[in-house]
Amino acid sequence: MKMQLHFKIGLGLIITLLYTANGFAQTATDIADKMFSDATALPGVPGINVAVANESGVLWADGFGFANIEYDLPMIPATKMRIGSVAKVITTAALMKMVERGKIDLDTDIRDYVPEWPAKHAKITIRQLTAHVSGVRHYAGNEFASNVEYENSIAALSMFKDSPLKFAPGSDYSYSTYAWTLIAAAMESVSGNDFKAIIRDEVLNPLNMTGTTFDDAAPLIENRQGSYDYVGGALVNTPAVNNSYKYAGGGFLATPTDIVNFAMAHTKSGYLKSETLDEMFTILPPSFHGIGWVVGFDRYLNNFSGDMLAIMKEHPNTVMHSGGSAGGLTMMMLCLDHNRAVALTKNVGNGSDANHFELALRTLDIFHKND
Repeated sequence: MKMQLHFKIGLGLIITLLYTANGFAQTATDIADKMFSDATALPGVPGINVAVANESGVLWADGFGFANIEYDLPMIPATKMRIGSVAKVITTAALMKMVERGKIDLDTDIRDYVPEWPAKHAKITIRQLTAHVSGVRHYAGNEFASNVEYENSIAALSMFKDSPLKFAPGSDYSYSTYAWTLIAAAMESVSGNDFKAIIRDEVLNPLNMTGTTFDDAAPLIENRQGSYDYVGGALVNTPAVNNSYKYAGGGFLATPTDIVNFAMAHTKSGYLKSETLDEMFTILPPSFHGIGWVVGFDRYLNNFSGDMLAIMKEHPNTVMHSGGSAGGLTMMMLCLDHNRAVALTKNVGNGSDANHFELALRTLDIFHKND
């Protein structure tokens, strides 16, 4: 059984106390270790997996709490986590490799690549899809909990392709995971390969992401997390889902170590060209996104106050993505000012204990000030 301890002080006060405890400043690892130990003692948090990296490699990676409560399995850095929509930036990397080779034009009508997309819809470009300004809808009803197997991305279009667009493409912003299913369909059409093969060839193998795979229910996957929801003051198992309808937008398992190494590959030219990185990290109005990535903290400013806003000002040139999945909440941040990345995942899909954005931002700042 998970041992529960209750802490009434906020994360900011915890960190302030740690800075001054015993009359000396503690290391970044000491401070972060205490913060995450306290977070996983909260009743709605079964476990957290976290990693931090800079240009030299991984600075710190650790697991806290439990990867699987029923079997008393501790969270470890090798635990593969449901990273939710952080999948979108992995898909972005593969997409931009295809763009660099001239296989895909971001500003071409999506029907040039996916003729199955209905003619009744206004012209949509891949660039608009990546920035959530296409008008393609997000989940409706109980679709987030879909447990249906789809053969490929083209087949998965049946879930939403006949729904009307929410607005004229380019005129407004509305977040859409289904937009990424449509992007994946274009990638499959152009390459002649299925989406999984594209991702392995373009991203996982080149970047040595051995701790990343696809969140399929049937295969036995070593070190897969247990997935939980927090309901009525108790942790319960998350119902089974099938992610074949949204691999590109939310269907990966990964270690935070893989994610921070992936993020650091975007700090300079090499894996991608410098002009590609510049394009990816340029906001497309009226969204908060460049190509795939959230650029800057504007999306989050109204959700926080006090020292959280001050920390955001310390790291203004930060790109990121969050992720929500069935039994997982993830945050990944890459500070381009200080060339440092953090990624963390809780293996619980809801609840307000230990906010994943706040933990990630504070971790980024802790290692900036104390590393």
